[in-house]
Amino acid sequence: MEEMNGRKRDVPFLSVVVPAYNVENYIKQCVDSILEQSFTDFELLLVDDGSKDNTGSICDSYAAKDDRVRVLHKENGGLVSARKAGITAAKGDYIAYVDGDDWIAPEMFETLCSVAKKESADIVISDFVIAQGENRSFLSQNMDSGCYDRAMLCEQVYPYMLCKNEYFDFGFQPSLCSKIFRKSILLENQLAVKEKIKLGEDAACFYPTILEAERIVYLKEKYFYYYRMRETSISHAIIRSFYTDEILTLIEHLQERFGRHKELWPALKGQLWLYACYMFDNMITPCLGIKSLFLTKNLRKEFSVIRNTRVGKEVLAYCKNVRTSSRAKRILGVIEKESFVGKVNLYLFFRYEKMKR
Repeated sequence: MEEMNGRKRDVPFLSVVVPAYNVENYIKQCVDSILEQSFTDFELLLVDDGSKDNTGSICDSYAAKDDRVRVLHKENGGLVSARKAGITAAKGDYIAYVDGDDWIAPEMFETLCSVAKKESADIVISDFVIAQGENRSFLSQNMDSGCYDRAMLCEQVYPYMLCKNEYFDFGFQPSLCSKIFRKSILLENQLAVKEKIKLGEDAACFYPTILEAERIVYLKEKYFYYYRMRETSISHAIIRSFYTDEILTLIEHLQERFGRHKELWPALKGQLWLYACYMFDNMITPCLGIKSLFLTKNLRKEFSVIRNTRVGKEVLAYCKNVRTSSRAKRILGVIEKESFVGKVNLYLFFRYEKMKR
């Protein structure tokens, strides 16, 4: 803990929350990378979300050796539930999330926390390394590096934070990782995320939280966070099937949270509909075969759900009149009318796209 007037503070500057579920093969690398940070004024909360392997016992072994570590054992409830448990128990002024199968660079917290102190920032953002086996790629935010006060946030960030440039580029990536947050603006937004949200959990919390900020700092090309791509992750399991309901639930949540900032809603709503279109596009594209388009009823059912819900109607009304991808335009057209000619056009375009790769 940081010293104040010769005595240690009872409150750490930073609480690091690590949700962990069945990650016995990865949790040691994750925890070691946190405990080996050059910055030391933090507590580490390991949230064992009902793991069925040795994850929980490995977490307990760290708590027995290091008094900065606390372990919370709970019934399995998913990522949102684990994050809620962690942030509720956290004592720190700031919060950082690290997923139990990821790891971080040794200087990450020293850099982000020193910037937070110097600039009185509510959020400090860095960039990612994507680790897939032995391969490494780098992911930066689509914003300029720098310190943004409230006026700059309203002018330069909020109109582009979810979708910047043409369809579809994130302004700020939705991940809660690679960032630190002042707890006072994160807590309520994290607790508001419905636990049934299994897709876009990070977006459901991050975008409402950034709207509460008075000051943020983005450190471009500071690649501190290592995100491990795993085929067995929850997100990979979801994308093997239709997830229309999950998309609608997420968009409805974001619309409700964004609506609390009425002065910002005009700058946010178009981005939100494009985000929904992007997610529908990603869900439908792998299913654009002859069987799914012309013979079975599964895809037709999803189209019907989209066009007959309030969110779906808003997405169709907005996105068909603005610039999206050529494939997305055709998908929207088929969702809206489901004509045979539209399906043929979509299928042929999809085959053309595959041939070009």
